[in-house]
Amino acid sequence: MTGNAFMLMFVGMSVVFIFLVLLNLAMSLLAYCTREHTSREQAALAEEELARRSKKKKSIDTGDIGTQAAVISAAVHAFRST
Repeated sequence: MTGNAFMLMFVGMSVVFIFLVLLNLAMSLLAYCTREHTSREQAALAEEELARRSKKKKSIDTGDIGTQAAVISAAVHAFRST
């Protein structure tokens, strides 16, 4: 009885181990086959991020401190007068 239990446990664990090994091999093969596509996609994402950062930096540098202070002062004055 316990011999059958150990045999069933061994067979079950072996099937799971073989499945996980095959799954790992399949994932490695997929990564190997798609490495060129992923490198192109990563380069495109890096360029997009760089363009977004440069656009954001340009939008921040829109004027000198005096102009920004005048705009903020006018906004505060308009808020307080309402």
